[in-house]
Amino acid sequence: MAEVIHAKDLRAGMTFISGNDIFLVLDNSFNKTAMGKGIVKCRVKNLRTGTITWNPLTGEKFEKAEVVTIPMSFSYASGDNYVFMDNGTYETIEINEKKLEWEKKFITEGMQIKVRKFGDEILDVAMPDQVTLLVKEAEDAVQGNSVNSAGKKAWLETGLEVEVPQFIKTGEKVIVNTIDGKYVGRGK
Repeated sequence: MAEVIHAKDLRAGMTFISGNDIFLVLDNSFNKTAMGKGIVKCRVKNLRTGTITWNPLTGEKFEKAEVVTIPMSFSYASGDNYVFMDNGTYETIEINEKKLEWEKKFITEGMQIKVRKFGDEILDVAMPDQVTLLVKEAEDAVQGNSVNSAGKKAWLETGLEVEVPQFIKTGEKVIVNTIDGKYVGRGK
């Protein structure tokens, strides 16, 4: 019998099954009013579809999902698939690029990631919060453009277009947030 989790016990990082989907708790809040019962709301990511939502889960019970996280490194792209190698066993797996629509904007050769699996099913790829990428092309700096935050467009080695400060040049490395795809700072 699988372990049952009450909604009030859900915490960030926990996984549970609801219907035919598997959810990862990203954030939760618990509000208690004077006379009423507590209200549990969780921001969850559906690991099968990738959608993120805030759900009221007060009073519900869920089956705990035994999701395994495997450290892997990106090897290469082969057609429509991305090939990852298990860092412990050296076995490789292929993940279709449709499952990596957002993540492929940040993946570079040799990058260390974590693959989440439920049984034999590959659910998703957990990226580091920030990655360092090479600037392939950057617009020229515009003199006198300091009224508002002086920024310009840059295209990174993965094809991602990002707004960077005026001082960033082609060939430099920048740190990018993988959650929102925004410039964080200069890379090394």
